Formats: sequence, C-alpha cells, structure tokens
Amino acid sequence: MTRSDLPVLVLLVTVSVSAAAQAPVPDTLREPRSGTPFPLSLTPPGGTSSHWITGTAIRQRTIFRVKIYAFGLYIDAESARASLSRFAGVPASTLERDERFYRQLLDLDVALTLRLVMTRTVDADDAAGAFDDALRRRMARAVADTNGAGRLEALERFRGYFGVGTLTTGTEIVFSCDPAGRLTSSVGGHQHPPIDSRSLCRALFDVYLGEDPISNTGKRSLIAGFPGLLVAAPEPQPD
Repeated sequence: MTRSDLPVLVLLVTVSVSAAAQAPVPDTLREPRSGTPFPLSLTPPGGTSSHWITGTAIRQRTIFRVKIYAFGLYIDAESARASLSRFAGVPASTLERDERFYRQLLDLDVALTLRLVMTRTVDADDAAGAFDDALRRRMARAVADTNGAGRLEALERFRGYFGVGTLTTGTEIVFSCDPAGRLTSSVGGHQHPPIDSRSLCRALFDVYLGEDPISNTGKRSLIAGFPGLLVAAPEPQPD
C-alpha cells in the first residue's frame, strides 16, 4: 500500500462503519501490488459480528521479490474504540511509528483477524514449515503462557491445519483471535477446530505487527485505516 492510498482507505472505512447498520456494504479494497481484493468487513471463522479492515500488504520472498500472498488486518471496531481510545485522533503517519500502539494491539485486548490470499501456488508443507519457523521462537518468548508442553501442542495442531497438499493461487486463509486467546481459523474455506492458546495468538500477530515483522512496510500499511475506525460512530439523526 502506498501513502497515496491512505486517505482513500480511511474514508472507505469511516463511511462503511457508519453505514453498516443501514445496509450491507459491497465495496472492496485492493492490495495495490497484487490487485488482490479484500472486503471492507468480514465475519471471522466461528464469529457472529463483523470485523473491519485496517490495511493490506504483500508477503514477498527472495531478492527477486516473488509475491507469495496478500494479507489484510481486520479488527472489531466497536471494541477497538474503547480499548484504543487514547489513540483516537492520531494520524496514521504517527501511529505507524509508535511502538506503544503495536504493543497494545499485541496485548489482544480486542479481537483481531488476519486474511491471507495466496498469489502463487505453494506446497502446503512448505507453508506450514514457514509458519512453524516464524511462530516457534515467538512462542518461546511469549509471557502469557509458561507451559512449554502446551505451546508445542498448540503449534503442532496449528501446523496440521495446512495438510491440504497445495495452497493454490487464490486460496483464502483466515485466522482470528479473541481477547481470551482463542484462535479460530479456516484454510481454503474449511473451518478448523479452535485452539485455546494465548501464546499462539500473540505469536501469530507478532509475525506481522511485532518488533521483528516479516515486512516493516507491511506492518506500517496494516494500520492505515485505524484513524477512521477509532472515530466514534456518529449519533443517529432525528427524523
């Protein structure tokens, strides 16, 4: 996402959240480098309420910048306005440099959702291995769960969710964590049993929002829409 996209995203999110009570919003936001469409809102696996998009980015590998998947961050906007109220009114250009903001997101006081869309076909075992490498060291230092055996069990269960042969171009993967540390997920439209592991939840979002993210540019892009979402919903107007 380029800086020129930010006003558009803030406007779309603000308008869409305001309109949500009136009618479904069909608009989508496209990740600019891959053209992958992302709905402005989605209901996470096993959820009942909508989460709203805050930004999109692309995962690239190797010096040739091969695009692997596009990803977008979604959040429970109503809870975010309460949990992140001290950041209301702060522009995205300031939030993207504020590590306190990212740390508060990683505290999981509000439900977060990640939507990934494959932009090339990848062997599922390779994808599982990549997540395993990224998550294992992060889970080892997660302070919320000190039970080492529990962490490994949760990670093995999560890895097993990729046992689908190949992740073809266009395959959608959705992960969502609530404040209780309950991970719900779907891969290729197949919803998997939830995993109760706060350390796994924190590690998963740390991959994208932590101090050592897979992409610093992507990390900044994911919070582009927060200024619009943190604005209080307008009061209903009298007839």
